[in-house]
Amino acid sequence: MFDKRDLNEFALVITDEQHRFGTKQRYQLEKMASSKGNKPHSLQFSATPIPRTLALAKSAFVQTTMIREIPYPKEIETLVLHKRDFKIVMEKISEEIAKNHQVIVVYPLVNESEKIPYLSLSEGASFWQKRFKKVYTTSGQDKNKEEVIEEFRECGSILLATTLIEVGISLPRLSVMVILAPERLGLATLHQLRGRVSRNGLKGYCFLCTIQEENERLEKFADELDGFKIAELDLEYRKSGDLLQGGEQSGNSFEYIDLAKDESIIAEVKKDFLKNASVSHGTFEN
Repeated sequence: MFDKRDLNEFALVITDEQHRFGTKQRYQLEKMASSKGNKPHSLQFSATPIPRTLALAKSAFVQTTMIREIPYPKEIETLVLHKRDFKIVMEKISEEIAKNHQVIVVYPLVNESEKIPYLSLSEGASFWQKRFKKVYTTSGQDKNKEEVIEEFRECGSILLATTLIEVGISLPRLSVMVILAPERLGLATLHQLRGRVSRNGLKGYCFLCTIQEENERLEKFADELDGFKIAELDLEYRKSGDLLQGGEQSGNSFEYIDLAKDESIIAEVKKDFLKNASVSHGTFEN
């Protein structure tokens, strides 16, 4: 992506999983799609757009096409659990492994940290290894992570990992996703992680294990499987960020309008603007 190519070579720029690109990366992609030479077409795909991207779509700053249908329906039960309820998780894991199904446990960090009150991947691994067989461990720091995941796919029971398994893997026997410290993750990431299970018609389970007594955002996420509605929830909670420059991907940069709730007002403003623009160019028809 950062090769020093002549941007005039491009005729089409396609960005898949757009929500996974950072601000600088998206700027580079936009630069490719706005070169002065060929003016290539630009297509961006996302099942769970980040708040700023969804706000741009709602505000009609970009043209959008919505694909509302899903390839096949998924049956995934999502529960928000406190650590005192972890017995529920352990029972379901044992039950699913007995069916030759697989489990992924997602940790917030690889190594110990005093900044968060959760065990890291390295600290928690022994808990699972003492209680279950065929437990695999990997993270973004693991040079052999692809080999580990492939071996787990073929013969593993439990995979301990970080959010690296959010996209790009297919595990047909995966039926349980356990996410520790879910309050630290965006709803798009949670949705992508949950989407790893039930990909082959299995009944799926997603457990959001938190130390917080209450979390309205997580409860609403647990009740919703539609990626677009989850993106709207993310926009509602995190706000749109800086629409013009893109420096801030969340937060409210507007004082008198809420892009998550004022879509009808924005549509009316756009309608009036286009009408006045047509009049000023002498193209308005009575």
